[in-house]
Amino acid sequence: MPVTRPGRLDALVNNAGIALPGNIETATLADWRRTQAVNVEGVFLGCREAVRAMKALGGGSIVNLSSAAGIIGDAQSAAYCASKGAVRLLTKSVALHCARAGYKIRCNSVHPAFTLTPLLEGVIAGARNPERLREGLSKAPPLGRLGEAREVAAAVLYLASDESAFTTGADSSSTEA
Repeated sequence: MPVTRPGRLDALVNNAGIALPGNIETATLADWRRTQAVNVEGVFLGCREAVRAMKALGGGSIVNLSSAAGIIGDAQSAAYCASKGAVRLLTKSVALHCARAGYKIRCNSVHPAFTLTPLLEGVIAGARNPERLREGLSKAPPLGRLGEAREVAAAVLYLASDESAFTTGADSSSTEA
């Protein structure tokens, strides 16, 4: 895809995600497909078009937002976990392809644990006991608190910048101690 407007595409951040509840027994095929379309196909299309544009411009950085759920899973979010795991491995595939092709395009992923975003706020608000859920979610990350969007943004900014010029195929996670 040629860049048709003046300027450059130096960095792309794929930050798409929906989380529809459902374990392996209760998730519907329609919810599964919708989740994969947004969370995986959206990232695939973004990566594909960014690589096409960036290779013509001499390089760049792609950062894909995944989730800790794409690494460790969750019993009640089968489609979401599968989609975010797919983003993790798609990222590695894009990184290897671009490196081996000599495109000077880096691709990395960020896997935040529970972070206060509108998506998580909606999940909490819809719970039978929102405060209990918030407290439980806060205990999941090693730091014992919910993340803040600005903290995730800082990781993304680092990976999008030239400061991470020797980093590709990496996944940054807030789930491990």
